[in-house]
Amino acid sequence: MVSEEKVQKKGTGEIKVLESNSSIFSDSSEQVQEVFKTDVPEDQVLAEVEEIIVENGLEEYEELLTRGALLANKPGLLQNEGYTDAERRAISRETTHPILSLSRVMIMAAICTSCAALNFGMDESAIGGAVMGFTQQFKITNINIQGLTVASPYLTAAIFGSPLAVLFNKYFGRKWVVFVSCLFGVAGSLIQAFANHLGVLLFARLLLGVGMGLNSAVVPIYTAECSPAVSRGAILMLWQMFIALGVCLGSVFNRAFIKIPGSASWRLMIGSSVVPPLVTGILIYFPPESPRWLLIHDKPRESLLALLKLRSTPVSGAKDFYVLYESLKYERKLDTRLSAWQQFLSIFTDKRNRFALIVSFIGVLGQQYGGVNILVSYTATILTKSGVNPLDSIAGSIGIGGGCFLSTFLSAQLIDRFGRRTMLLVTLPVEGACLFWLGGALNISENNARLAVALTAMYVYVLFYGTGIGPISFTLVAETPSISVREAHSAFCMALNWILDFVVSMSWPKMDSTMSDSGGFYFYAAFNLLLWVATFFCIPETKRYTLEQLDEVFKLGVGQFFRKKITCLPRSLKHWRE
Repeated sequence: MVSEEKVQKKGTGEIKVLESNSSIFSDSSEQVQEVFKTDVPEDQVLAEVEEIIVENGLEEYEELLTRGALLANKPGLLQNEGYTDAERRAISRETTHPILSLSRVMIMAAICTSCAALNFGMDESAIGGAVMGFTQQFKITNINIQGLTVASPYLTAAIFGSPLAVLFNKYFGRKWVVFVSCLFGVAGSLIQAFANHLGVLLFARLLLGVGMGLNSAVVPIYTAECSPAVSRGAILMLWQMFIALGVCLGSVFNRAFIKIPGSASWRLMIGSSVVPPLVTGILIYFPPESPRWLLIHDKPRESLLALLKLRSTPVSGAKDFYVLYESLKYERKLDTRLSAWQQFLSIFTDKRNRFALIVSFIGVLGQQYGGVNILVSYTATILTKSGVNPLDSIAGSIGIGGGCFLSTFLSAQLIDRFGRRTMLLVTLPVEGACLFWLGGALNISENNARLAVALTAMYVYVLFYGTGIGPISFTLVAETPSISVREAHSAFCMALNWILDFVVSMSWPKMDSTMSDSGGFYFYAAFNLLLWVATFFCIPETKRYTLEQLDEVFKLGVGQFFRKKITCLPRSLKHWRE
């Protein structure tokens, strides 16, 4: 946590440096510099504003941009006569109540794009309820074919959806990529509901995966670029929250449709996932495009207008526009605009980008190999095999999605207060313990006791998963990359996410048959403990830093960060015990 703020002179202005306390959770001996200079001479700020206005024909916003730029340079000016009481209250509220102070347009943009995650959550849950139905319908006896049918969307999400997002992002903008993903989602959901052959069902699920890959690669970027820094973590949580809500809704529909006779039961289960992309595709028309994307593509007027809508007050929008404009101008001087291929190479070869990639990889690995996908997709099957009747099995699985949704809501309240790193270090060991607990519960001989203990372990697990690695992994993917490689970084990480999702879902039936349910859960329990070690040594804290500040966090490089954590470990443990 930030304990003090120092100011170092540099050039004509000053650069803030944030220092952290030494503890087992915080990042010891780490200094973070802002890319954007503050407290520079007022004449210089006014000259920069004049340049922005003249170059871009923004004369009608001269007074607003001037007040916003001066406020960005010296936040203490808020108390001067140049700002109204309403502006003072609104801007102060952005710090004290970051969520409640969000503008209606920002809330609409975040909720609208996050609704795309409902499609993924509902399908993941619905396929778990429908798998027994279509397995009988199409006479699937090979467990590999069963696993492929369940996991096939994740394969095309990785191979086609996420890579296509890089190209579409560059030329069409963030929100229109979301619209295209919705078209795939609607088509895939409808075709799989009416499939009369296993091949048609597989084709539909492959189509569905393309849409999933597109929206998962672009929504976190869009949300991060639109959000204020103080509430970015909580807003990014909406993605995982809506996935969890989709899982819960899918389980509810499973329970509602299971008594319907014939194939209509499983068709309605997987067909119900058509609603989220249909609604999202309609609503996406209304929020503005990403201000960063607009400014990068030489549309400063549209970028300013977008920020004026997305912020709680016009002066706050003008302030953020000035910071964004000057930051991008600095980057262009360094010639950091890269082609898609150069972006892809840079995420591996550049020290700063490689550190961000490793952090995101740990988050993605934790989300997929934390064990939650097995609970979501196979809970009903696991409980039924353990002697629980199908109705009770599906009813019990409703709590998985509901628990994830409620815990993610809790995480949204905590992430910008305690930080990403701290929450991961607290929750990962508990997740591992719960999976050991669940593995043991499945060996209980008495049915009622087995169901009660197993469900309790599952619900405690999803409480900590939904507070920790589940939503935080998407936050890390969205906020850690530099602006110059954001599209490639996000697309690569989400492709990796879908590949791992495919491997986990595809491998579980085989793992179940060779290791038993208990052995599989013991495997994922141990993996959570390994993730704790990786988090401690490789993931820095990122809370409340602007996207520009985070460049300085990751310039350290993963090797130097790892060595610092090794060096400070004895001191940190001593401090923690005291």
